[in-house]
Amino acid sequence: MLSSTGPGKPLTEAGLRQLITKALDKGFISESPHSSEDRAYRNISDDDMRYGLERGDWTIEMPPNYDQGHHSWEYLIRTVDIEGDELHLKVAAYPADNRIAVITKY
Repeated sequence: MLSSTGPGKPLTEAGLRQLITKALDKGFISESPHSSEDRAYRNISDDDMRYGLERGDWTIEMPPNYDQGHHSWEYLIRTVDIEGDELHLKVAAYPADNRIAVITKY
Protein backbone atom coordinates (compact mmCIF):
# COMPACT_ATOMS: atom_id res chain seq x y z
CA MET A 1 0.00 0.00 0.00
CA LEU A 2 1.30 3.46 -0.89
CA SER A 3 1.60 6.08 1.78
CA SER A 4 -0.14 9.43 1.47
CA THR A 5 3.23 11.05 0.74
CA GLY A 6 4.07 8.57 -2.03
CA PRO A 7 3.48 9.03 -5.73
CA GLY A 8 0.08 7.37 -5.96
CA LYS A 9 -0.93 5.95 -9.31
CA PRO A 10 -0.25 7.52 -12.69
CA LEU A 11 -3.15 8.81 -14.74
CA THR A 12 -4.73 6.52 -17.26
CA GLU A 13 -4.56 7.64 -20.89
CA ALA A 14 -8.15 8.88 -20.62
CA GLY A 15 -7.31 10.76 -17.43
CA LEU A 16 -4.25 12.38 -19.04
CA ARG A 17 -6.31 13.41 -22.08
CA GLN A 18 -8.91 14.98 -19.79
CA LEU A 19 -6.22 16.82 -17.80
CA ILE A 20 -4.55 18.13 -20.96
CA THR A 21 -7.90 19.34 -22.32
CA LYS A 22 -8.62 21.21 -19.06
CA ALA A 23 -5.11 22.67 -18.93
CA LEU A 24 -5.37 23.88 -22.55
CA ASP A 25 -8.81 25.41 -21.95
CA LYS A 26 -7.69 27.27 -18.82
CA GLY A 27 -4.20 28.19 -20.04
CA PHE A 28 -2.61 26.14 -17.25
CA ILE A 29 0.38 24.96 -19.27
CA SER A 30 3.89 25.97 -18.37
CA GLU A 31 7.26 25.12 -19.84
CA SER A 32 10.42 24.29 -17.94
CA PRO A 33 13.63 26.23 -18.62
CA HIS A 34 15.11 23.05 -20.09
CA SER A 35 12.31 22.85 -22.61
CA SER A 36 12.21 26.53 -23.49
CA GLU A 37 15.96 27.16 -23.69
CA ASP A 38 17.99 23.99 -24.03
CA ARG A 39 15.90 22.51 -26.85
CA ALA A 40 15.22 25.73 -28.77
CA TYR A 41 17.29 24.63 -31.79
CA ARG A 42 14.28 23.14 -33.56
CA ASN A 43 12.16 26.30 -33.12
CA ILE A 44 9.19 24.46 -31.63
CA SER A 45 6.70 27.19 -30.78
CA ASP A 46 3.94 27.33 -28.19
CA ASP A 47 1.52 27.02 -31.12
CA ASP A 48 3.26 23.79 -32.23
CA MET A 49 2.94 22.31 -28.73
CA ARG A 50 -0.68 23.40 -28.40
CA TYR A 51 -1.52 22.04 -31.85
CA GLY A 52 0.09 18.69 -31.01
CA LEU A 53 -1.71 18.38 -27.69
CA GLU A 54 -5.10 19.42 -29.09
CA ARG A 55 -5.00 16.62 -31.66
CA GLY A 56 -6.98 13.57 -30.73
CA ASP A 57 -4.46 11.17 -32.23
CA TRP A 58 -1.45 11.75 -29.95
CA THR A 59 -0.08 8.68 -28.22
CA ILE A 60 1.77 7.95 -25.01
CA GLU A 61 5.11 6.62 -26.14
CA MET A 62 6.19 4.72 -23.01
CA PRO A 63 4.94 3.97 -19.51
CA PRO A 64 4.88 7.03 -17.23
CA ASN A 65 7.69 7.57 -14.76
CA TYR A 66 7.56 9.27 -11.39
CA ASP A 67 9.88 12.23 -10.77
CA GLN A 68 10.60 12.16 -7.04
CA GLY A 69 12.22 15.59 -7.08
CA HIS A 70 9.19 17.33 -8.61
CA HIS A 71 6.56 15.01 -7.12
CA SER A 72 4.88 14.40 -10.46
CA TRP A 73 4.20 11.68 -12.96
CA GLU A 74 5.80 12.33 -16.35
CA TYR A 75 4.50 11.17 -19.72
CA LEU A 76 6.20 11.10 -23.12
CA ILE A 77 3.68 12.07 -25.79
CA ARG A 78 4.20 11.56 -29.52
CA THR A 79 2.28 13.88 -31.81
CA VAL A 80 2.97 16.26 -34.71
CA ASP A 81 3.58 20.01 -34.97
CA ILE A 82 1.73 22.48 -37.20
CA GLU A 83 3.83 21.50 -40.23
CA GLY A 84 3.11 17.79 -39.65
CA ASP A 85 6.62 16.99 -38.39
CA GLU A 86 6.91 14.45 -35.58
CA LEU A 87 6.92 16.08 -32.16
CA HIS A 88 7.72 14.49 -28.80
CA LEU A 89 6.63 16.26 -25.63
CA LYS A 90 7.54 15.09 -22.15
CA VAL A 91 4.96 16.52 -19.78
CA ALA A 92 4.57 16.51 -16.02
CA ALA A 93 0.99 16.15 -14.81
CA TYR A 94 -0.41 18.05 -11.84
CA PRO A 95 -4.06 16.92 -11.67
CA ALA A 96 -4.80 18.64 -8.36
CA ASP A 97 -4.08 21.98 -10.08
CA ASN A 98 -5.51 21.05 -13.51
CA ARG A 99 -2.15 21.88 -15.07
CA ILE A 100 0.70 20.34 -17.00
CA ALA A 101 4.29 21.41 -17.53
CA VAL A 102 6.25 20.66 -20.70
CA ILE A 103 9.62 19.40 -19.49
CA THR A 104 11.24 18.74 -22.83
CA LYS A 105 10.36 18.80 -26.50
CA TYR A 106 12.03 17.42 -29.58
